[in-house]
Amino acid sequence: MPRTELTRMGIALAVAVVAMSFLALDAVDFNSGAIKQRIETAQASIVHVAMSHHDLASAVEAWTRRDHQKQPSAIE
Repeated sequence: MPRTELTRMGIALAVAVVAMSFLALDAVDFNSGAIKQRIETAQASIVHVAMSHHDLASAVEAWTRRDHQKQPSAIE
């Protein structure tokens, strides 16, 4: 491979690394308050899902209990 081609590839690599570094730094939010808010939002979401599952399980349990307590109707 000619030396000029290796030089161009090296320059392209350096530009790509610098561009990705800027994008990565832009994506990271260094504000600790924002990070804390995101964690609290995630925790609230997890608790909400857990409670929804609990409510659904309770409703199904009550429905099955009610279904078993029904007296069979007499056939005349």
